[in-house]
Amino acid sequence: MADDPKEQAPAAEEQPDAEAGPPAGSVQIGDNVIAKIAYEACREIEGVHALGGATSRALSSLRGGEHRTTGVAIDLRGDVVDVDLTMVVSYGRSIPQVAQACRDTVRERIESITGLKVKAINVVVSDIFFPEAASADQGGQG
Repeated sequence: MADDPKEQAPAAEEQPDAEAGPPAGSVQIGDNVIAKIAYEACREIEGVHALGGATSRALSSLRGGEHRTTGVAIDLRGDVVDVDLTMVVSYGRSIPQVAQACRDTVRERIESITGLKVKAINVVVSDIFFPEAASADQGGQG
């Protein structure tokens, strides 16, 4: 039994070579970083008018500053992430197609940029945007 500890210690040739570089260490990616990646990925999808529900968008505009996580919630557990997206879709667009395009793009971006595994992406369409109504509102204010 006295020989067991010696047998389990790494041999000299098994130890990291100092010339090979420093030990790897660790990388931690914050929820906010993942949320920003998801936000930007969704904004690229045709048919996504805005992210977030009406209340969260209103609060974001009152707070001012950078709000590139509105409408995105992240649940990170180890190296697996779940994403919840809340969005407004433009009228005339297929909601299932827009949602799937968001899922595909968000998954690809998060996994390629962070190396994390995306387990689930849940999409909630909280509103629909009518371009004609926005044009009429702006025309009446001028």
